[in-house]
Formats: sequence, C-alpha cells, structure tokens
Amino acid sequence: MTTTQFRIPHFRWLGYLTWLALLLFSLVFYKERTLFLDAGFQMFNMVNEEAIQIYHYRFVAALPQFLPFFALKLGASLKIILLLNSIAHLLFFALIYHLMVRNFKNDFFGWALTFLFTLLALDSFYHIQSEFYHGLGLLLLLFAIVTRHPRLEAKWSIPVAVLLMITIAFAHKLTSVFFLFLWLFFFFHDPVYRNKRYLLLLGLMLVIVFIKAQFFTNWYEAIKQADFQRNWTAYFPNFQKMPANKIFLQRMLRFYYFLPILWAVVGGFYLRKRKWLKLGLVFSFSFGYILLINIAGPNAPYRFYSEVSYLPLSIFVTVPLMFDLIPTMGKPKWVLWIFATIILLRLVAIASNHQTFENRLTWMQNQLAKAPELGTNRLLLKKEDAPMDTLIMEWGLPYSTMLLSSLVHPDSAKTLFINDDFEKFQDYLDKDNYFLSIFKKIEVEDFLNPNYFKLEKGKYILLEKK
Repeated sequence: MTTTQFRIPHFRWLGYLTWLALLLFSLVFYKERTLFLDAGFQMFNMVNEEAIQIYHYRFVAALPQFLPFFALKLGASLKIILLLNSIAHLLFFALIYHLMVRNFKNDFFGWALTFLFTLLALDSFYHIQSEFYHGLGLLLLLFAIVTRHPRLEAKWSIPVAVLLMITIAFAHKLTSVFFLFLWLFFFFHDPVYRNKRYLLLLGLMLVIVFIKAQFFTNWYEAIKQADFQRNWTAYFPNFQKMPANKIFLQRMLRFYYFLPILWAVVGGFYLRKRKWLKLGLVFSFSFGYILLINIAGPNAPYRFYSEVSYLPLSIFVTVPLMFDLIPTMGKPKWVLWIFATIILLRLVAIASNHQTFENRLTWMQNQLAKAPELGTNRLLLKKEDAPMDTLIMEWGLPYSTMLLSSLVHPDSAKTLFINDDFEKFQDYLDKDNYFLSIFKKIEVEDFLNPNYFKLEKGKYILLEKK
C-alpha cells in the first residue's frame, strides 16, 4: 500500500499554518488581488449582472464565486463582496487541503497542493482568477482519493472520479498533461495501481478530453491554438532560439530558485536508486511542458501571465519527492525544518511582492483624483502616455477603476479607459451616458447596478501627458 502520511503530525499543522498565513494575506491584500485584470472584470460583471460568471465552459470558476455572490444577494457592501472574493479563492484550496489530509489521510498530496501555491508563486497570488489553478487543485484531490482507494472498489469512487475529471478537463486543456503524469507515476509506483479500474480512469479521461476538444473549443482557445501553430511553424526545429527560454531561465534563477534545487534532489535520488522510468518521467514531462509553454508564448512578455503556466511545474518534483524520497528518510524532524524554512522564504517573497500591485492601485487613484477638476467622471489616456511597467496590462482598467472609486461610495464612481486608438470609439465619446472598454460600449442605465455604481452623466475627457 502506498505510504501517504508523515510519521509525525507536525507536517500537517505546518500546512494548516501556511494556508492560514495565505488567508491572512488575502484579507490584507484584497484590493491588490480583486482589482487585477480578470478578477476585476469578473467582479464588475457579477455585481452588475447579479450572476455568477463562467467563461469558455470553465464551470469550475463558479465554486469560489458562491461566497461573494451570496453576499451580493444579501445586499452587502462592495468592500465586503471584494473581500469575500479574495478570501473565497484561498478557502477553496484550503478546503481541498483539509479534505486530503483529514478525510483521505494524505499528507503528501496536501503538501503537493501547498507547494503548488508557494514554491514558485509570486505574481500568481495576486492573479487569482485562473481556472487552471482550480482544475489543478481538484486534480490533486482526485489522486488523493485514488491513492486512498487504489482499486476504486467503492460504489461512489468511479462516479466521483468522473465528476472530478469532467470538471478538471473543462477547467483548462493543460490539466490533462498533469493528469497523465500523475497517472503514469502511480502506475509505475506500485503494482496495486495496475488494475482494470485504474486503466478505466485513463480511458475515461481521454474520452472526456476528446469530447471537450471536439465540441467545446471556444473562440479564446481557438485563437490560442492558432497562435501555437503559428509559433511552431516560425521556430521549428530551432526552438532553442525562442526568447522565452532565456527569460524563463533568468526568472527561474531569480524568482523560482527552488525548482532547479528540487530537480537536482529528485534527479539525484532516482539516479542513485537507478529508477530510470521515473527519472525519465520527471524530466521528460518537465522539459516537454516548458517547451510547450514557451512555444505558446515565445516572447513571455508578462511575468504574471507566464507564471500561471509555470506554477504547476512544482507537481513534477513535489509528488516524486513526497512519495519516493521522503519515505526513505529516517528522521522527519529535520525535514520539517526544511519545509518550514522553504515556506517562510516563499511567504516573505509573496508578501513583499504586494508592492508591485499596490503601485498599480496608487497610480489609478492618482489619475481618478484628476477627474473632478476636469468636470467629469470619465477619463481617457493614450497607451503611449501610460506607465505600462506599472500597469502591466491596460485592458482591465475601466472595470478596476470603477470598482476602486466605488469602494468609497457608489456616488463616487469614476472610470479610466486606456487605449492606443480612440477613433473607433468616436461615436460614443461625445455622449454622456456610456461606459467604455475594449469589450463593451454600455449605456449606463441599461447595465450598471445603481446600488454599487452611480456613474452620473459625463463625457470622456483625454488626460494630457505632463
């Protein structure tokens, strides 16, 4: 039977303390988290549409939205709704951790989940709206169940596994890569997994992935696939020339330094034990996945966006670390101190990085403060005049600035729209009842929820660069 627990409970409690610290961070830095790009966009739409937001068939996104949505229905303030949105994403993963270590007696997968959100995490703590994260969390939960019941003999096991696999596959197409890695790892790990039901699990996942690819590929994923094919053609076979390779190496050495350390530790262990299959598994999936991600984004211009994809690289090393290397160690207390040191260093790095996202908010507030003296509540700024190193990306600014200004009071609602070409919006700029973004041209009376956004009449005025 596969070993899944540490011999002392202190590891479990260190995991709980880690999630508690992240939960406290999510309270303190709730604005940095909920007013950044997708999170701000989805909260803006939730409040105005009074509906849970699901995009691209990624229905797993509904799960952490229940808490802020419930608050919205109760008429809670905008601050409470945003706070609960920030907290809910952490609670989602903390609950998965609790289920794994308590209900399924699996400390090892509990720590794989904990390291998933700390080992390489930096910007990802503040970029909360990624269904990929949610799918990976449920994937680890699925294999925590499988390692608890490897023969899947219980009547509930296959139905629950299928429900989880559907949710995982629809969360993001890359989750199937990690499913395959974990499935193969345990197939090689212990003969107990070489049974018909475990094989059935793989077959069912392949069917689900096929159905999703054939019938549920949306416009966004179609664009990404077209970009991938174009980049493949442009660089094949000279993939070493992609700028993303050098950028990833630099970021790994500077920010994600525990990844190469664990590659060396796990690789050295498998070499010493002559476990060639698992050695090949770890490094073929690790470097194959990096190549896949770098082809998809060969210039890696945004650190936060790349980190979404690089974050789960930790799974390729932490699962082998937990299930193969840790059980061979005689005295777990010194391992506990190593874990505690790693976690402390990563928590400090995550907390310190809040300044990156606070700077965005400060700049936004400074621009919004100019609106009253210009006699308006709607501002425009040319992209060439905007500090993009501070803003990171500009498309979410209309939503984020509305949320930020309305936190004071619904009557204080203001918006800032940044674009490189306002000609295509010319028909709306002279009107005084529109809210503009690159996605929407909205008549205020038809869309905005007046309980939260009272955007009075006003025309868009261009901010001049000083």
